Amino acid sequence: MCTVTYLPQPRAGFLLTSSRDEKTIRPAAIFPVRYQSSYHKICYPKDPQSAGSWVAASSQLTVCLLNGAFRAHAPRAPYRHSRGLVVLSVFDYPSPADWFAAYNFIGLEPFTLIIIEPEATCQRFTHPVERLWEVRWDGQTPHLRQLNPQLPHIWSSVTLYSDEVIARRQQWFGDWLVQQPTDGFKVSAIRDFHKQAGAGDTVNGVLMNRGNGMQTISLTTIHQEGENAMMCYEDLLTNTIRHQQLSTTNEHVFAH
Repeated sequence: MCTVTYLPQPRAGFLLTSSRDEKTIRPAAIFPVRYQSSYHKICYPKDPQSAGSWVAASSQLTVCLLNGAFRAHAPRAPYRHSRGLVVLSVFDYPSPADWFAAYNFIGLEPFTLIIIEPEATCQRFTHPVERLWEVRWDGQTPHLRQLNPQLPHIWSSVTLYSDEVIARRQQWFGDWLVQQPTDGFKVSAIRDFHKQAGAGDTVNGVLMNRGNGMQTISLTTIHQEGENAMMCYEDLLTNTIRHQQLSTTNEHVFAH
C-alpha cells in the first residue's frame, strides 16, 4: 500500500505497480482470483483480516490504495471499516465519477486512491486527462485531482515516508525514467525499479525492511493494453508469482 508507480504506454495502455509495505505478522494475503462486483468482474489479492484489498482491477478499471492523505496522521480508531474495502467499493458504481459523488467517506482513516479508467471506456469525456484520478481523504474532506495520463507518476505513503524521503524517491524515479527506451516501458523493468531503487537504504528504499517487522511483502503490476489486461502478483516472502488475465479464465502459478 505504500509505493505506487504509473507509466503510460504508447498504444492506449499503462503499467501500474504497487509495492505493499506491511507488518509481517499480518495474515498472508490470499492470491488474486476473480470476483463479481455490481458492474465488473474484478481481480485482487485479498487481505483475510479485512476482506478488502490495496489493489484491484478489471479489464475496464484499476484502483490502488496508499495509506494516508497529505501528511502523516495519528490513528483515531475505531473506524467505520477498513480502507481496503474502499478500493472494492469503486467497482460497485457505474463510473468513478459516480462513486466519488455518492460515496460516504465519513468515519474512515485517511487514504489516497489512484483510479485509472482506460481510454476506451472514457469516450464520454472531452479531455483524456480525466482517465487518471487521484483521490485523497484527509479525514474531513475528500479531494479529487485529475492527473495527466500521458506522464509517469510515483506516490509514496505519507504514513511511512517523510516529505524529504518522498522527494528522494521521486528523484530515483526520474533518474530511472531517463534510462528507459522511448518505445514503451517493460513490465520487468518497472518491477526491477521497485526492487532495486534506493538499494542499501533498508529503511526508505522502495524495497524496504526496517527490521521491526515492517517490510515490503508483495509486488503487484497491472499491465493494460487496449482490451488486454494482466495482473502480476508476487509474494516476496515466499517468492511465488501469479499471473492473472483480467478478461479470461487462464492463469498460471509458479515460483522463481
